[in-house]
Amino acid sequence: MEPRIKNGFLRAIIFMPIWLIIMGLVQSVGVILIMVSSGVDMANPDSAEALFSEMSFDSPVMLILTAFSLLGSFAALWVATKFIDRKPLMSIGLSVKDKANEMLIGLGFALAFIGGLFLVLWLIGAINITGYVGFKPGVFIVSMMLFMAAFDEELIFRGYILNNMMDSTNNRWIALAGSSLLFALLHSGNPSVWSTWVPMTELFAAGFILGISYTFTKNLWFPTFFHFGWNFFQGLFGFEISGINVDSWKMISHENTGNVPDIVSGGAFGIEGSVITLSCTIICTYLIFKYYNELDK
Repeated sequence: MEPRIKNGFLRAIIFMPIWLIIMGLVQSVGVILIMVSSGVDMANPDSAEALFSEMSFDSPVMLILTAFSLLGSFAALWVATKFIDRKPLMSIGLSVKDKANEMLIGLGFALAFIGGLFLVLWLIGAINITGYVGFKPGVFIVSMMLFMAAFDEELIFRGYILNNMMDSTNNRWIALAGSSLLFALLHSGNPSVWSTWVPMTELFAAGFILGISYTFTKNLWFPTFFHFGWNFFQGLFGFEISGINVDSWKMISHENTGNVPDIVSGGAFGIEGSVITLSCTIICTYLIFKYYNELDK
């Protein structure tokens, strides 16, 4: 059947409040269940605040909240695809058939990308290695939480928003620009995101590198595993993730030397605040585009 709303950009915009409302409701259920199971006094705001105020990436509470967020996103997507798009939920790119290679390539690409940036920043004297923290068991919870969080964002911003915007334009770059703008705005409240002009620009560019393969394949697994690896390996190498501290699982400890400007080192926002990262993101977006474009010929 034809979509109930013909314009894909309009469908994407209408979906945003639907998603935020449904996800918020499902997350609220998760919060209540966590509080009840933890024996929190529901009538005491201080008791509830104490439970959630010191959460870290390796916290089981964080993992559960992320799972409820993902569940809320699936609920919103089901509503939108069934009643607005009038097509199966699987059409957003969830097929795993013959996608193992794309998953591995996405993860490997993320490791090479983040590891390469770490090496470059170290070689130019932007960062100084202060120690090796070693393995932390909490990394298992962290990896599950980060995977669900990455999958959640890819479902929304590539699987639904980019997918719908592509329905209304033959120009993949216009669709990517629209979905990337919404992706950047979602992160506009992150710590230190406005410290320089680079972080928001990089977040916008990140929407392109995450979405470019989807414009060819209409499948979510390369961007999901690349997104997951991007965040996971940033933390492993000791960088903040979009301005958020990663002490709970980093294996390498380092600090900015102050020998280069913040727009080079990334400053308080971490590696995503560096013009080096921004330049590599743009270059790699083109390389991914060229790769898939050659496959299409």
